[in-house]
Amino acid sequence: MRVNQLVIIKVMFFLTAASAASWLSFFNMFLKSYVGLADGQIGVLIAIQQVNTLLVLPFWGMIADRFGRKNIFTLVVFLTIFMLWGFLFQKTFLALIIFTYIFTLFYNPIFPLLDSIAMDFTDQHKKSSYGELRVWASIGWAISSAVTGSFIHAQNSYMIFAIASFLLAACFIVLHFFYKPLKVTRSLKTLKLSSVKELLFIDKRLTTIFVIMFFYGVFSAPIHLFINIYYMEIGAGYHHVGYAFLFQAMAEVPFFIYGKRIIDRFGARKLIVFTMIVTAIRLIMYGFISNPWFAILLGTTHGISLALFFLSFIAIVHFFIPPEYRATGQSLIYAIYFGGGIAIGNIFTGLLSDMIGMQNTMILQGGLTLVLVIITLIILGAWGKLKNASKGRFRSR
Repeated sequence: MRVNQLVIIKVMFFLTAASAASWLSFFNMFLKSYVGLADGQIGVLIAIQQVNTLLVLPFWGMIADRFGRKNIFTLVVFLTIFMLWGFLFQKTFLALIIFTYIFTLFYNPIFPLLDSIAMDFTDQHKKSSYGELRVWASIGWAISSAVTGSFIHAQNSYMIFAIASFLLAACFIVLHFFYKPLKVTRSLKTLKLSSVKELLFIDKRLTTIFVIMFFYGVFSAPIHLFINIYYMEIGAGYHHVGYAFLFQAMAEVPFFIYGKRIIDRFGARKLIVFTMIVTAIRLIMYGFISNPWFAILLGTTHGISLALFFLSFIAIVHFFIPPEYRATGQSLIYAIYFGGGIAIGNIFTGLLSDMIGMQNTMILQGGLTLVLVIITLIILGAWGKLKNASKGRFRSR
């Protein structure tokens, strides 16, 4: 029986994201209520998850290029199905640090490998787009977080790993039996140090953009996974957190679909400033909101805070670099924003939360984001009309 590969890849996006949502949406709450960790310790564990991506992705990329996407993707998914249960047996902070590092060696390549499979598919089938495939991850995350949150509570929060393992096992079945490797493949070895150095210093304006992105990641960290600790502080239940992630994920969908049109209409520079202002206001408002449902409603701005911001930054970065270096530029964006800014931001958020509480932390980081907005306005305003300075600056290879 021939199965439509477009449908198979959409199903894999849905199931992998649904699996991730079922445990990551509530992982911090599990660590706080079930294990008894402080917010600062939780921030360190989240940071390890994100930073380890930078360390392991080049290795897994080389292995995948050598032995094939499907083989390596199947391997890491299979191993993760069983390793998820390991979190239940770590009783100390040190044990969790060690296990989180080992676990993410195998877990973190899952989404980059799936992204690579999706881009391989769009290269081979020009009528399909990456956004058409990627949107199913947002749908999977949204549905899974809401459904899981509806029957998970503090006493049975350990069940998040069973749910995640089951969904990932379903993905493994689809992957192993129905996915057919593609003829067109692109290399995952994109973060070459020589290329990164050239990208960082090709134009001082591009370097400045990366610095702004880094600090935005630091200050906006509380609106990502750490937001579930905020909901705990204002008395929300697991079902509230599930709905919060549902609305945040669904808010991303229209921007992934229509983001390019919006950027073409208003311009990337204006949208960067706009998204940062929205995020600053959102953070500050969280500090004054104690009703979970109002907080959930406020979370519908997440499509602006994350998706539109990210797409705008990608557009302005691509303005400065030649097309042949855009894969490296894309990897560098992920590294600086997620592996750098948000990772450090999670540690910063956790330490602040232990000292002043999550609501005051939201207000403080919202204020810091406003300061960043002012600096960004001054910098972008001084640039005037952008002129692409990248031509001729890269050595041909």
